[in-house]
Amino acid sequence: MINYLLLALLFVISLILAQHFLINWQAERYRKRNVKRLKTKENFFKHFISKINLIRTKDDFLSKQGYPFNLNVISYFVFKLFLAMLFFIAGIVNYHSIVIAVVFAAIGYFLIDVFILSRRKSRDSEICTDLMNVTSSICLQLSAQVSLKNSLKKQYENCKNKDFKKALLEFSTKYELSELNITEATKALEDKFDLLEVRMFCRALETYNETTQIEEVLDNLGQTLKKKNVEKIRQNTMTKIIYITFGVIVALGNIILITFYPLFVGIGQGFNSVFK
Repeated sequence: MINYLLLALLFVISLILAQHFLINWQAERYRKRNVKRLKTKENFFKHFISKINLIRTKDDFLSKQGYPFNLNVISYFVFKLFLAMLFFIAGIVNYHSIVIAVVFAAIGYFLIDVFILSRRKSRDSEICTDLMNVTSSICLQLSAQVSLKNSLKKQYENCKNKDFKKALLEFSTKYELSELNITEATKALEDKFDLLEVRMFCRALETYNETTQIEEVLDNLGQTLKKKNVEKIRQNTMTKIIYITFGVIVALGNIILITFYPLFVGIGQGFNSVFK
């Protein structure tokens, strides 16, 4: 009798456990199916986006600019359309003209591009300055018989531009983890920036395993960057001189007007009294 009761109890326990595992298995299967479906939709969306040449090109451009103002390709176009609509409504409300509203909309649509191009110029200038310091530091360390791997480890500390600093840190890490494959590491660094100087820097580093004159190659690049930096400083100085000169002219003009205005008024009043 006890044996039958034990068998019955064992059967009930087995049934409960089987039901519990069945429920868990069905729940896990349902979860995986939903995750797979979400991933499939996400991959489909990314694949669809990548097929559109305009969006793919713009995404590549924004990526090489470090995604300015934290805008990815989707938020970039959404923001452009929002500004265009906002400027269009402003033109309608203030001027009650479709033509002026369309002109305003065009200005709003391309306004963010103007800011990005302006930011790009200053960003490229910062990167060139950082690259000049990095190149000089690498030349000195290679001349002191320091290996390229050890030389690259701390070069990000010579950079002020946060995008280039991050890229250089990733570059040195990738170079070390790829078993000192300089071509693979430089290719990854080159793809992050749309800048001739960065490409020249990568080409120079690629000669590390091909020639013993890499110090000379890097030194020539450093001299080129120094000349470009001096030219940039000269242009900035000339621009500031022009601004200062223009400001002085405006100030002198105001002083002359303030000084001679009462005289001109007096002469005018005198002529009026004479010819009355």
